Amino acid sequence: MTAQYHGLGIVLPNLDPVLLEHEESRRIFSACHKNSSFEVVNLLRIEHQATATQEKQVIDGIVVECCDGTVPSHNLVGIKPCERLLLVYDPRQDFPHDVRVLRISFPATIHQNLVAPGEPDSLCLYFEPWNAVERTWTPEKHLRRILWWLRETALGTLHRSDQPLERMYFQSHYKIILPPDFESHVSNQSEVLRLIWASPKNSGTVIRGHYVANTSQISDAAGPGLDTLVVNIPAAMSNGIERFPSTLGQLHEQLVGRGAGLLSSLADAVKKVVPSIGIQIHNPKVQHILLLLCIPVIREAGATPERTDVVGFIVQKINLANLGIKCGVATEHDGKAYVNIPIIGAEAKSIPAADAWRELTIEPADIRFGFSLKDARRASGIPEEGSNFQGVLAGVGALGSSMADLWCRMGWGSWTYIDDDILYAHNLVRHIAKDHHIGWAKVDVVAQMTELTWPTAPKPMAISAMVTDVASADVKNAITGAQLLVDATTTLEVPRDLSECDDSPRMASTFFTPSGRDSVLLLEDASRKIRLHSIEPQYYRAILNGDWGGSHLDGHHGAYWVGAGCRDLSGVLSQEIVQLHSSTLARQIRLLTARPEAQIRVWSMDYETGALICAVIPVEESKEASLGEWRVIWDEGLAQKLKNIRTKFLPNETGGIILGYIDQKRKAVHAVDVLLAPTDSVASQAEFIRGVAGVHESIERAAALTANIIEYVGEWHSHPRNSSALPSSTDVGLLASLTNTLAIDGVPALMIIVGEADISISLGKGKVA
Repeated sequence: MTAQYHGLGIVLPNLDPVLLEHEESRRIFSACHKNSSFEVVNLLRIEHQATATQEKQVIDGIVVECCDGTVPSHNLVGIKPCERLLLVYDPRQDFPHDVRVLRISFPATIHQNLVAPGEPDSLCLYFEPWNAVERTWTPEKHLRRILWWLRETALGTLHRSDQPLERMYFQSHYKIILPPDFESHVSNQSEVLRLIWASPKNSGTVIRGHYVANTSQISDAAGPGLDTLVVNIPAAMSNGIERFPSTLGQLHEQLVGRGAGLLSSLADAVKKVVPSIGIQIHNPKVQHILLLLCIPVIREAGATPERTDVVGFIVQKINLANLGIKCGVATEHDGKAYVNIPIIGAEAKSIPAADAWRELTIEPADIRFGFSLKDARRASGIPEEGSNFQGVLAGVGALGSSMADLWCRMGWGSWTYIDDDILYAHNLVRHIAKDHHIGWAKVDVVAQMTELTWPTAPKPMAISAMVTDVASADVKNAITGAQLLVDATTTLEVPRDLSECDDSPRMASTFFTPSGRDSVLLLEDASRKIRLHSIEPQYYRAILNGDWGGSHLDGHHGAYWVGAGCRDLSGVLSQEIVQLHSSTLARQIRLLTARPEAQIRVWSMDYETGALICAVIPVEESKEASLGEWRVIWDEGLAQKLKNIRTKFLPNETGGIILGYIDQKRKAVHAVDVLLAPTDSVASQAEFIRGVAGVHESIERAAALTANIIEYVGEWHSHPRNSSALPSSTDVGLLASLTNTLAIDGVPALMIIVGEADISISLGKGKVA
């Protein structure tokens, strides 16, 4: 039976890639022509208009027949050996590269994206979000990923063995968080489940449920049973320490003895707080009055007060209404006390003030003041100078929230928190949040906890967004207005992308390793001549060559699923480890940012003793060459290593492979390290032919030590004495061959030549710097 296909968009007149709207689409088209498993059928233009007021958006589509011979015929899943696919590039989407299956009868499988009814199925090709995938994404790799998805799905091996079973239906846009004791409350008719938005900023995304009593009235929580009255006393002389008085009369006499007094000030204070409608004389919720006396202290009569003391007393078994009556400033009528209001047509009761107020019993109250940020810095031993600055903390997960809490308590910096993540139940294990914060934006949690610590201090700004979203005015203003940006996101895009921006402040990037044993700090110099994107490769070189690097990025202690999605995986790590590294990193960032130098520091923990050993890695000056659309980035340390190796093997030439990584988004090739010539190499004064002994193993080792960041990026060799580093005709031929080989993965080829007095960098089709 002939397959039926979805019809979408407008079919373009021919297969000319110039007709495609986007350059990314043209790159995919080119990759399809190079890959024999993909045959381009036609090109599409799909116009999309979200609302009547928005302009139409043009989306490119490439229809292909996909077949590489690895999908078994008559597989149980129902995937055909040859499938017709639509390769879509839509820059409006969070993940711009979509793959749709055009066969209408394509089977429902796991790992498909949610689509609107009637639309072609969409393949879920990647576990990670686009901001992580784009670092290594190429059209060539994308096509191989499609083939992998079709094959593994057909064989029934795509689903990870330790991942929870997929739900029967796609997940809803709304997430309802029920209480953990939900089951035990279901049958209780006296309780009702109330659903609320977890936070106003996240309305429409997360809904929180909690049980309340099924009654129409909820009683207020009991208060302290105190009325409060603040009384401003005239200036009083300092005559030394006195015993605490036991009555208001005794207090008055003591103040008179210091040149002041109490009664008139007390009466004035009562008049100010009693409203015109009066206050109830009999109020069972109030048993006492907290009397706060503000007393300016002077050395002698007529002198300027040197300070103002606040002294507190509890006036026993009385409220403000009765105190006003006893002081003679209030009158009683129909159960209320009134001040300065004549009572007409009824007899008002008044108690003479001569003695009534004097006998009221008092006892002292211990009055203390909350801390200001200045007090916090003084108590923490932090100097005022350099502590009052504007900072941005990007990423407030386990590490970020802990550092934010530490800096908040010390009063170090005024911070803006930026993170686009939401807090869920499993985050409570390692986050400063509490249970009632579940469903909140993490930045709002940290900001609230900061406000609760110092409620009178300037409120921190919380921006629920990605810190790399510089199109956001809030994000951009926060970054450009800061003196320091601390990256605790544990992502690659923040240190790489933001450090490229000239209007970013000095940046620090910090994280702990998956096992929790080690933690890392990368810090730019104060003048930003050496930026994070050039410090990162030096950190990797230290891993490859340091004694501590062999186990530095070893795997985590395990993982557990917090949901059924591909990405709903969380690591196993105790809060003890988080707090240990957070404290170390928070302190080191504070201390090292007071210095002008760039820094790389790695702390390794001994599991038995808890001791930390710090490796301090020198940071070398960055070097960069622009070659066409690409940039090659290395550093003075790597250049010196190349020169030293050349000198060691003179008069013969020598060489080896270059280890590094390629950032497709930034079009940057980072040269991290170079290896010595393999033992089976051929070397003389006139030539060098690199051998292969141990090369594959060395590349695998580098990848393993750096969590698959470092890979083979090219070749290097030296020229003999009195020779420049310019490529010879043989070198040009080698570069061309290398370029063709690496083009399979859509990456350029790098060649470095070390001469007598110079180093040349060649990339791709003979571009030299």
